[in-house]
Amino acid sequence: MAPPRRAEEWLETALDVLSYRVTYQVTDPVLALGSTPDASQTPRRAARFNELKRDLRDWG
Repeated sequence: MAPPRRAEEWLETALDVLSYRVTYQVTDPVLALGSTPDASQTPRRAARFNELKRDLRDWG
């Protein structure tokens, strides 16, 4: 549930995670972002993964 004072920021993070999951076909039911991507193989995905991981830490 979104925190009352930062609901818009929370929703933006949730939408970013959903977008990441759809884009990279993440189906893991436990890990929101799935497994850590290999930065040497997919640098853009790895950068986005790390950014979202940091954002998620802020919420939890």
